[in-house]
Amino acid sequence: MDVLTDQLAQARARGAVFSVLRRVRPWGVRFSGRRPLTAHVLIEGTGWLEEPGREPLRLRERDVVLMSSGAPYALVSDPDVTAEPIADARLCGTDTRQGDAALILCGAYVLDGSFAASLLRALPRAVVVPATDQESAHAAAVALLADLIKQDAPGQQVLLDRLLDVNLIFALRSWWAQAGEAAPGWYRALSQPGLRRVLEHVHAEPAGEWTVPAMADLAGMSRAAFSLRFREVTGDSPGSYVTGVRMQRAEDALARSDVTLAQIAAKVGYRNEYAFSTAFRRRHGVSPGKWRAAARTAQPDYVPH
Repeated sequence: MDVLTDQLAQARARGAVFSVLRRVRPWGVRFSGRRPLTAHVLIEGTGWLEEPGREPLRLRERDVVLMSSGAPYALVSDPDVTAEPIADARLCGTDTRQGDAALILCGAYVLDGSFAASLLRALPRAVVVPATDQESAHAAAVALLADLIKQDAPGQQVLLDRLLDVNLIFALRSWWAQAGEAAPGWYRALSQPGLRRVLEHVHAEPAGEWTVPAMADLAGMSRAAFSLRFREVTGDSPGSYVTGVRMQRAEDALARSDVTLAQIAAKVGYRNEYAFSTAFRRRHGVSPGKWRAAARTAQPDYVPH
């Protein structure tokens, strides 16, 4: 099983384009920064990303920006230009005047579960993937976005939203590939065949009997060498990693189904409901039942401020 695909599937990562705005210089759009993960693509033109306490960052045409939550920030045509709140910009709509213009696509991602939280913690405030650094397929997806926003056809919003999902995968791959030690441990492990084989099998069958000897054999290493290397690369012990994958599956089942705790326990690799509940409480600090109730009250939305 492809581990990145599985991780994003467990996080239920999904995006929605919420505005495509044309602005004539001088222009500026301000965002509250409260949403977990927001995407911006400078479809046409150039601009700057401004964050409090940091030097403005130059943005060029087709550059992709991912912003995690934090202080308010702005996209502007030039440093120190006055920026209008995104809510006001959306009400005003696109600017059709002649002049030096930029076309800015903005979207937001909703992510759920423990992997979503760890993913967001592993990202810097701003991830910028310049057009010049995008792999060919990513550049093609951005080009398709640029083409589709000029159309008005049935299914338009769905197409844009799914392309925004594609953009997230490409942007994360691009960032993690060059982030070195800053990339998540499980992602770094994918570059090592033995460890990758273990992770793929664990994600494909989390309820399996994943003892250290079994995983070491799968990796083609001795037990001691495997345990040491696994911890060095992922930052986690093999057993703790397996528990984490099982908890991801359990969270998904608790939040999105009515199956019993005994059924969930069997599905994720625990011998009975008691063993599962104990492991879940140790991981989350609350019982599975309380966690389920809390998860179902959360109502995430897409539209950032």
